[in-house]
Amino acid sequence: MKPATFKYILNSNKDLILHPVFGIILGFFLLHPIAMSIFWFEGNDYLLNLENFKYLFNFLVFESFSPEMSQMSAAFAIIGLLGGLGSGFYSRTLKRREHRLFGNRQLLNKSIPSLIASGQNDYVEFKSSLRYDYRQIKTDKNLETVILKEIAGFLNGKGGILIIGVDDEGKTLGLENDYWTLKRKNKDGFQQRVITLISNAFGKDICSNVHITFQNLESREICLIHINSAHNPIYLQEGNRTIFYLRTGNITNPLTTKETVQYLQTRQLA
Repeated sequence: MKPATFKYILNSNKDLILHPVFGIILGFFLLHPIAMSIFWFEGNDYLLNLENFKYLFNFLVFESFSPEMSQMSAAFAIIGLLGGLGSGFYSRTLKRREHRLFGNRQLLNKSIPSLIASGQNDYVEFKSSLRYDYRQIKTDKNLETVILKEIAGFLNGKGGILIIGVDDEGKTLGLENDYWTLKRKNKDGFQQRVITLISNAFGKDICSNVHITFQNLESREICLIHINSAHNPIYLQEGNRTIFYLRTGNITNPLTTKETVQYLQTRQLA
């Protein structure tokens, strides 16, 4: 498994690790001694005052962790573990639901210059163009596949924003060169081309997960593609290969079949 994929899986299951650990600690070191104290006081006619309580509590606490009580200690640790697992699943479900509802909205609340100044990350990617090659100074339709890879990675991940017309350093290039490669040489033709690419690659239904807007920045027009996480896995056909892409950090990675299965299994637990 690639380190980026492992890191993503670890982070996405953090609640399922921390909550059970705290549950075990709580059950073993707190619930067990308290339960023993309550049980002892209910079963014995003992004068309860502060001095006696301190003595008996200390005695019962040490008694709780004696070898004779190991089975009882294990039982409370298991109770804590199960409670922690339930709490972890609930917490993770709430966080993921909140992200799906508000994650991209939080990005939208940032100004475009601020978004670009923050650089590329889990949720933001820059691309210089849709299909104009600035190095070779010509149209290269192969660059459209690069755009589809990024979109697939966001669809399979947590969603995000793909900004076209901005290079990796955050410099605004605009869409003018892309416009000239299209039949309709304006933003309407650009949007139509993007929607066609997505529809042909992933299916028309996936277009509802993608929202396209345009902004003027430094007297140049750029495109922002807002991508919501897809409920089902998205694959990109490249020649004879069907590839699963995933956004991890500021990189979109192709996953092997084994990595894809492992990732999808962890996502189904959400």
